[in-house]
Amino acid sequence: MFGSNGLRKIFVIGVIALVLLFIIIANILWSKSSVDSFWHVGPSRSLVHWDDHNSTGVFIWPAPKNVSKGSISMRLSTKFAITPPRTLKVLQAGIDRYTVLILKQRKLRIPAKKNPPDFVLDELRIELKSFNQSLYLGVDESYRLQVPDPSNSRVVLLQTFSQICTYDAVERAVLLQGCPWNIFDEPRFSYRGLLIDTARHYLPLKTIENVIDSMAYAKLNVLHWHVVDEESFPLEIPSFPELWKGSYSISQRYNLDDAKAIVKYARLRGIHVMPEIDVPGHARSWGVGYPELWPSENCKTPLDISKNFTFEVIDGIFSDLSKVFPFELLHIGGDEVNTRCWEITQPVNDWLRKHNLTPSLGYEFFVLEVQKLALKHGYLPVNWQEPFEKFGPSLSRKTIVHNWWGTQIPPNTVSSGLKSIVSEQFSWYLDHIDIPWQEFYSKEPYDNISSHKEQQLIIGERLWSPFTVTDLGPKNAAPRLEFFRILLNERGIAASPVKSKEEGSSKPPDSPHSTL
Repeated sequence: MFGSNGLRKIFVIGVIALVLLFIIIANILWSKSSVDSFWHVGPSRSLVHWDDHNSTGVFIWPAPKNVSKGSISMRLSTKFAITPPRTLKVLQAGIDRYTVLILKQRKLRIPAKKNPPDFVLDELRIELKSFNQSLYLGVDESYRLQVPDPSNSRVVLLQTFSQICTYDAVERAVLLQGCPWNIFDEPRFSYRGLLIDTARHYLPLKTIENVIDSMAYAKLNVLHWHVVDEESFPLEIPSFPELWKGSYSISQRYNLDDAKAIVKYARLRGIHVMPEIDVPGHARSWGVGYPELWPSENCKTPLDISKNFTFEVIDGIFSDLSKVFPFELLHIGGDEVNTRCWEITQPVNDWLRKHNLTPSLGYEFFVLEVQKLALKHGYLPVNWQEPFEKFGPSLSRKTIVHNWWGTQIPPNTVSSGLKSIVSEQFSWYLDHIDIPWQEFYSKEPYDNISSHKEQQLIIGERLWSPFTVTDLGPKNAAPRLEFFRILLNERGIAASPVKSKEEGSSKPPDSPHSTL
């Protein structure tokens, strides 16, 4: 087990429920009795206080819940390997990726040392309590990483491994510094999402894969794929094959094999994919292939409420999606609906009158019918906030309300007993490039929500770290974020330098300079 020049192996005990994020995104339960050589960490650790991060040398992003570390260094062998207890597809995919990332990394955290470490690490051995690889919202993502003092020949290690390994340019080796380590970590919110919009801006598959990779590095776990909208309908729908005539061009489309590939790519990184089909507004592109979905040739949105065909198309779309997207949430939009076309198009207006519906009641009817279709196909419906604002009591009690405008919607939503996703645009919309990252970071999802029971209905969105860390503010987070930006650059993600609020928005350099 041990080499002549020091410790040669590290054992890992875990409870894996699904995912791979940093090294292997596993759920971990540490147990001394599992392997005879597992030892509790000795007293040579020092507790990391995040409010004094500059003195700790800990630059993990997102910040773990609890961390303690020491001052001993180990060197990773050039033959370093991560060994699973048995072959599991999701686990092995993560092992393959992160073994390469760790051994090829060249990021520097501290000045190179002239004296090589006394201890060499050959192997990271993983032991699992559960072999369940299912991926679902709320799966246990907690983990524990322990690296006791290697001079005592007792080591337990897991997770965040790729971030606590650094490169020594003089030694030309990857080092594991700060031993002994003891980290316990778990996410604050079960939904940690990022939205991409392929309707307004077509994205090649490779670009989407790069986005997914960056999400995995940051421990985000839901890719919200806003796949269709007014401008284009790029997704293949076999049940209604003319729909993707609404794409920008024949070369800017996704067939179902493309969508399956994205879902698979994300799953192997512990990421859900939630598609969004926004109805009844935001759907003008649907009528390119099926003009009968428009109220008229001159008034093309919202979708025609008066035709059964409209709901047959939506039903077919959801049926096809259910064969590709296994995540339990389906976003069905419902926002920014202007019913003027229904009022001025005579056949639609006649239908509304026949059914004793005003245009606003027609809007409610449409959304509720679509919710029923989503539930029929096994999905939980996610709606933007407008249906909740206009007819909240009528919504399915399984509805998840997605806040995008105003800070009072989440408190109102959870007080009614419904779940909420917080994405308020003046805090977390990435197209608001005038908003500095410090304001993004400072947004607190529990604002104006004091009840613990109601807080549990906020399922996202916020980065991983606990409130005790994020409440320290962006100034405290900046060094870790800058180091994380360097790591992203090294892994092929084009993250820009972190700038302070005082420095203003990004400005092109006017002279040679360091990338740090």
